[in-house]
Amino acid sequence: MKEILQENSDAVRQAGEALVEIGTELAAGRIENALGRLEAAQQQYLAWAELDQAIIDIQEAVHDRKNTLAVQQILTELVGTILGNALRTGMH
Repeated sequence: MKEILQENSDAVRQAGEALVEIGTELAAGRIENALGRLEAAQQQYLAWAELDQAIIDIQEAVHDRKNTLAVQQILTELVGTILGNALRTGMH
């Protein structure tokens, strides 16, 4: 995740600055202004598309890792079962 964020550091910085501006409006109770800034930011910062892609990449990496871990766990259990059976059979 850190690598992906670093690769998209400009987009991350721009998004952070826009969020601060929007948050300032919200903190002051100016909801309409905040929504206006949000809409303007979405149009102005095309780099947000890069950040969206980074988020998708992170989610895919996590999903792939979970799948890999699940397969490893299943294989480990299978190997354990086979070895256990072989040991029990060899002991008789």
